[in-house]
Amino acid sequence: MADGTFRLVLLEATEGGAVDAAKLGLPSPPELADILKRGRAIEHLPGCRIFDIRWSSYIAYSVVNESYASGEPETSNGSGKLFVEYIRSEYLDYMRKASWACDDHPGPYKHWAAYCLNHVVNVASPSEPEITVEIATT
Repeated sequence: MADGTFRLVLLEATEGGAVDAAKLGLPSPPELADILKRGRAIEHLPGCRIFDIRWSSYIAYSVVNESYASGEPETSNGSGKLFVEYIRSEYLDYMRKASWACDDHPGPYKHWAAYCLNHVVNVASPSEPEITVEIATT
């Protein structure tokens, strides 16, 4: 990849096998053990999709542990559910304050957010992402 580009590879996950309560390392009162018996792991398995997302240029990106992510407020303007394209967001407001990027240089830019199982990945870029999708075979 060339300098100034950004690539994000996301693995789709689905319901996997049963959760092993012993692996959780928690004391298991009978009530909890009964609940855990019904639980399933979340896993990337054959047949799941692999999303390869590439921006030819970017201004900034950040990765936030989903446990600490507050998300965008309702005043933000975006479309999508797990991969959201924002034309107005707090992240864009932050970029306007934290960088000198503007509509003149590098040009108008947007914010994309990928809401994943353990992370939220934010990307500010003047270029639209190119997305390819493959199906996992292993």
